[in-house]
Amino acid sequence: MRIVKEHGERLNEFLDTAESLFASKGYNKTTINDIIEAVNVAKGTFYHYFKSKEEVMDAIVDRLINKEIASAKAIADNASLTAHEKMYRLITGEGRDTSHKDKMVAESHQVNNAEMHQKSMVASVLRLSPIMTEIVQQGVREGTFKTEQPQEKVEFLLAASEFLLDETIFPWQPEELLEKAKAFSIIAETLLGVEKGSFSYIHARYEEQLQRKGGVNR
Repeated sequence: MRIVKEHGERLNEFLDTAESLFASKGYNKTTINDIIEAVNVAKGTFYHYFKSKEEVMDAIVDRLINKEIASAKAIADNASLTAHEKMYRLITGEGRDTSHKDKMVAESHQVNNAEMHQKSMVASVLRLSPIMTEIVQQGVREGTFKTEQPQEKVEFLLAASEFLLDETIFPWQPEELLEKAKAFSIIAETLLGVEKGSFSYIHARYEEQLQRKGGVNR
C-alpha cells in the first residue's frame, strides 16, 4: 500500500532519496527505477515531479546552493565576528562538514550537462556576491580592507574561482591547480586591499583537499 503525501513532502522525499543514491552508488550507476523503488511509488508519480534523472540532479544542486547561501548569510549576519573571521569561515567552511556536499558536486559533474553546470556557477556568483560584498564593506569600515567597487571585485573573484579553478572544465594537474590557488590568494589580497598573506588559507585549503585525494605530496 502506497501512502499519499503532500506535494512538498513527496518532492523532498524524492530529492533526499536520490541524493543518497547518487552519493553511494554514483550518478551514472543510479537509475530512475532505483529511485522509484527506494521511494516506493508508481513510475507515473516520479514523472509527475521530474522529466528525467538529470532534472532530479538539477533540483538537488539547487537545494545545495540554497543551503550554502543560507549558511553564508548566517555568517555575514553574525555581529560578533570581524570581516576577516567571516571571510575565513565562509571560504574554508569551518565548523561545517562539507564532505557530502563535495561528493554531490562531483557527482553533478557526471551529468555531462553544460547548461546545468553553467546555471549552478551563475547562481553561486549572483547569490553569493552580495553577501561577500557586505563582508568586504564591513572590513572597509574596520580598516582591514581597503578597496573601491567591492561588489564588482567580489564578482570577478567569485567568477574566477567558480570557473578557472574548476577541475571539470580545465584538466589541471594537482600541482598546477595548487599554483592557481596560490595566485588566486594573492590576487584576492591585492583587489581587496588586505595585508599580504591574509588569504593564505585559500591555497592551504586546496592543498589539504589535494593531499586527501593523494594528488600532492609535500
